[in-house]
Formats: sequence, C-alpha cells, structure tokens
Amino acid sequence: MIGQETQPEAIPEPRSAPEGPVRPAAPVPAAVWQVRVRTKLDDLYQQLAVLSPRDPERAEALRAQLSGVEGVLGRSGVVEWLRGGNLEYAWQTIHSVERAMVALRSPDELTGLLPAYRSAAAQVLPADDKVLTDLDPSAGAPSDALLRARVQALLLRYHSASDEFHESARRLRNRMLGLSVFALVAEILVVLVQWRSHDVRLLEAPTDAGGVPAWRLLFFVLIAGALGAFLSALPSMITSRSGGLPYKLPFQQGLLKLTIGPLVAVVGIMLVIGGLVETSVSSTAALLGLAIVFGAGQQAVTAFADRRAAELLGPAAKS
Repeated sequence: MIGQETQPEAIPEPRSAPEGPVRPAAPVPAAVWQVRVRTKLDDLYQQLAVLSPRDPERAEALRAQLSGVEGVLGRSGVVEWLRGGNLEYAWQTIHSVERAMVALRSPDELTGLLPAYRSAAAQVLPADDKVLTDLDPSAGAPSDALLRARVQALLLRYHSASDEFHESARRLRNRMLGLSVFALVAEILVVLVQWRSHDVRLLEAPTDAGGVPAWRLLFFVLIAGALGAFLSALPSMITSRSGGLPYKLPFQQGLLKLTIGPLVAVVGIMLVIGGLVETSVSSTAALLGLAIVFGAGQQAVTAFADRRAAELLGPAAKS
C-alpha cells in the first residue's frame, strides 16, 4: 500500500463491486404496497451484497430471482387490483429468497436474527406453534445443521400463514366491494323504475308532499338513509385500523355501510307505511327522520363484515 501511494501510476484501475452491475435508480412507486415491496427489495439486495462472497453463484441466482419482481411494480389496473396477482407474486418471491438466504448465513448470524424471526412470526402464528417453541433459547443450542433447518421451517410456516392471511383479507375486500356495487346498482334501478312507473308508488307521500313526484321522494329517502348510515358508522370508521394491509378494509367497511343504509331505510319505511310497524308518517320531515333512523340500523346488517374484519385485523394490530 505504501508503494502504491508513492507511485500514482501504479494505482490499479477501479473494479466493479462484487455484487454485480449497479442497478439504475428505480422510480418511487405510487401504491403503498409497491413502496413496501421496493423497500424490502433494496434491503435484500444490500444483504446479498454482503453475503455474496460466501457463495457468488447462489447469491447471483437470488438477485436474478428478485429482479423478476421489478417488472410488477409499475403495472396496476382494476382487474389486477381485484385479483392481487402482482402483490402475491412479489411477496412470495421475496419470501422464497429470504428462506434461501438462510443457507448463506453463519450460525452466529442466524442466532442473532432469531429474535427478529420469532417476533415477526408471532404476529400471525399462535404462541404455542411448534416452529416457535423449537427455537426457544432456553431449550439449548442445537447443531448448525439443525439450527438452519429450524429457521427455514419457521420462515416457511410464517410466510405461508402470512400469505393466507393476505389472501383472506383480499377476498373479504372483494366481497364487501361486490356487495357495495350491487346495493348501489339496486338503488339506482329502484329510482329509475319509480321514475318510469306512474301507477305504482313504493312510498306513500305524506300530506305535505302530495305534489312531489314519487321518484324524487324516493331519492330523498335514499339520501337520508345514507346520512343515517354515515352517522352510525362514523365512530367505527375513525377508530378502525388497517393493520398495514394494502386492501383498505376500513374504507371498504364504510363504503358497504353507506350503500346498504339507503336500502334498509326504504325497506323500513315500506314496512311502516304497510302497517307492519305501529307508527305513522304525517310529514316529510318525519319521513326523512325515519329514513335516517332506519339507515343507521344498517349496523345490524353489516355486522358480519365488521366481525370478519376484526378477526383478520386482530393479529395484524399487534405489530
């Protein structure tokens, strides 16, 4: 080194980094899940750069596997948003690379990473799961081969549970969205049918609204029902948590309530006008007030979605 410093002409030419060609800077993704994937990819690339000298060929193969995820970060559409194929491919590829990197780590590194592995797995696995209890530090130090096998088993079990959890959340999101669209279409059709039908009135107009067209009265009842649904759903929408999921379950829950509330209001008022409920509607204000009350009653109809979302977000909320 001293000779090189005293003879500038002997300084060797700069060499490429051992981790391979420098990747061009990628644009910042727009979607939150893509940002999470982008951050995880950068982290894995840096780890592979450190682990590469131990097995260059395997590290290069893992980098090539990760590069396949780059192509899905810029594509997004309605169909893909519903199916979640890009999201699943990205995370399952990342999970596969993480498990393969266990073979590149030393036993001391694996021992140091055990608390992080166990903490991440505990978010989706029960505390008494065997893959967690097998890695209990109080159980004694296993051999190097057994330690690697147990860490890979833990990651495999954790990744499988995480993938299944996200798939269940996506299915719930799609079901709530489908019900919301169906309810909105039904409300539009009801108004259109009432507009075209002059001999059948779904709602009997109060005495002070005798000259109001039936479809317009129905429209205002639907709006009042949506207002009641909004007021009743507001506390839960403010306090709900997404659990870090990319599916915006609280937003879908609120949308479902806003679309179901107007239908509940129309059905409830029809029961009142039909005499099945012992009350009367003598004014437009009373009619709209009753619609607000029935719209708020959508909680009884949408409670199933709230319970399922709470079950799913329960493990995620621990993070």
